[in-house]
Amino acid sequence: MIELTHYTPDTAPETTAPTLKNIEKMYGFIPNLYGYLAESPVALNAYLHINDQLMKHSSLSGAEVQLALLAISAENECEFCIAAHSMMLTKVGGNAESVAQVKAGHPVSATRDAALVNFVQALVKDRGHVADSVTQVLLDQGFSKENMYDLLVCNMLKSLSNYSNHLTHTEVNDELKAFAR
Repeated sequence: MIELTHYTPDTAPETTAPTLKNIEKMYGFIPNLYGYLAESPVALNAYLHINDQLMKHSSLSGAEVQLALLAISAENECEFCIAAHSMMLTKVGGNAESVAQVKAGHPVSATRDAALVNFVQALVKDRGHVADSVTQVLLDQGFSKENMYDLLVCNMLKSLSNYSNHLTHTEVNDELKAFAR
């Protein structure tokens, strides 16, 4: 296995140490993903910027963004992100039953949540070649075309973090273990 460095604010390069310090202030700990992304200011800042845009400016609700991020992470089998987005869903009022179903790999019973989950998981499985029928179900459940593009951004964000976590074999932080599957 190739060894990749997990940084702290004290060991990170000058270009990312201040960012890690801010992350630690914000969360009270440094999620392990960020410790690895600190190798590259481009990767760390890209993740943080896209995440910030989704949380502040998405046409989707915070719970919908987090559910999409969870479902993509489950499809990509990223245990770290599954735990992180499960925790975030509890903070933003996500549907606990939908969260449990996604984590277990079961079909989602809440119709609107199912449309979102099926769409984003099809994005991953079908490499963007989502069947029109899947997209139509999303639109029929009241999601807009703008929402659809925001879901593409969710997938882009998760490609960066899920793949990074696979490369680094990122462990789930103790602070997130209660939300792991």
